[in-house]
Amino acid sequence: GMLGGGGMGGMAGGKPDPRNLQASRSVYVGNLPVGTTMEEIASLGRGFGPLESMRMMMGASYGFLNFLRDEDAYAFWQSGQAQQPHLRGNRIFLNWAKAPGPVEPHVLRLVREHGASRHLAVRNISDATSADQLGALFRQFGEVESIQIKPGEGAQVNLTNIASAAAAKDQLDGLTMGQWKLVVAYTTPP
Repeated sequence: GMLGGGGMGGMAGGKPDPRNLQASRSVYVGNLPVGTTMEEIASLGRGFGPLESMRMMMGASYGFLNFLRDEDAYAFWQSGQAQQPHLRGNRIFLNWAKAPGPVEPHVLRLVREHGASRHLAVRNISDATSADQLGALFRQFGEVESIQIKPGEGAQVNLTNIASAAAAKDQLDGLTMGQWKLVVAYTTPP
């Protein structure tokens, strides 16, 4: 990227001035209420386009949403400038974050060829299966954003990034658990 400002202009105490950050696929989400969940952060970006990954700093009041496409990140960022989003009474601030780099080629290929997403439909599970049991199973592959049990249908497991969801699908689809053979497929956000 191009460096703007020249010299030390816009630097305060060694930190870059956030107003100088360039648009990217990564959006900083700040002023989150205490105890904000991954699911709540993800819900802020819902409707703008698929997220490649998300991060929340434990014990901090901010996180990051990394979209698959720059234009979706821009639409989300712009909505935050126009509408002043809120979460549980807190005014949420959106700013550009330093992108974590381009989306990995194998992730882009999975998205393009297999419809990969962070969201997995899990079918053919016992009605007695709990969210805790599914969480333990899927956390082997990465951080879990949320799990919804859908009685009679199975469950939806949402991981915090596409690469983890792809690894989980790869390893767990067709896995035998007791008398059940798991079916794990990509799906859309809940």
